[in-house]
Amino acid sequence: MLTTSSQKILGYIALGVSSLTVVMASQIPQAYAASMTFSATGTNSATSSSLESSVIFNDSLNPGKLTITLTNLGAGAKAPSDVLTSLFWDYNGSSPLNLSLASATAATVTQKNTNTTTSNVNLLNTPNGKEWAFASTTKASGLGGDVSAAGAVAVTQQYGLGTAGLGIFQGIGGSSQQKYGIINGYGSGANNPIKTNPFVNNSATFVLSGLTAGFDIKKISNIRFQYGTNLNEAATYYVAPPPPPQKVPEPSAAVALGLFAIGGVRVVKKKSLLAV
Repeated sequence: MLTTSSQKILGYIALGVSSLTVVMASQIPQAYAASMTFSATGTNSATSSSLESSVIFNDSLNPGKLTITLTNLGAGAKAPSDVLTSLFWDYNGSSPLNLSLASATAATVTQKNTNTTTSNVNLLNTPNGKEWAFASTTKASGLGGDVSAAGAVAVTQQYGLGTAGLGIFQGIGGSSQQKYGIINGYGSGANNPIKTNPFVNNSATFVLSGLTAGFDIKKISNIRFQYGTNLNEAATYYVAPPPPPQKVPEPSAAVALGLFAIGGVRVVKKKSLLAV
């Protein structure tokens, strides 16, 4: 039978192991992410402008809703094909999402020819009416869209937001489909449609309602940023980076713990023999 001293030493060993476990657990990332960010770059062959856009999906800002912040970070717009007009994505869950567009807001809308800037614009209620729309489908082939023009690339994603019809979005007001698209300022030599139409400057925020309790934001994938008013115009795609190389765990902590435990056992045995 172990003496009181032996029991104390074993207790110290157990406490050391428990403390190490707590430290290791604190370094494990959270199981569920509150937001996901995707970005993509490219070049518009029609204008030689650099393209760059990003999107943030967040399901913690509005409970039961998905908040989407869409941003144009590219060069200033010269032509409608430089305007970010749509976003498409997939959700790899076991069942499709039953979402609807609850709100669409632009912090700033700008118009070059009138030199005007308007703040906090409701994109679902502009002077021309509703300017952005949401679309979804359960078809395995995706949203499709108007591919009648030469070079048009069909949309294979099942969810999307857009201000240009593209044969996908319905109920969007106005005859000029690039209106209220997203730009990042004006490029040198901007053409007449860019100078005379109102555009969202830099970013817009959309809120989709109808999230289910089982929604997992990490299952959003296959992002496509669409520019212009036709599916044969510029588009960029998010490409996931390669996984980081596997790291071999540092053996020092495990070795130290092992030596500590072995030393503790030896002390216990010695103390026990002395107590007999």
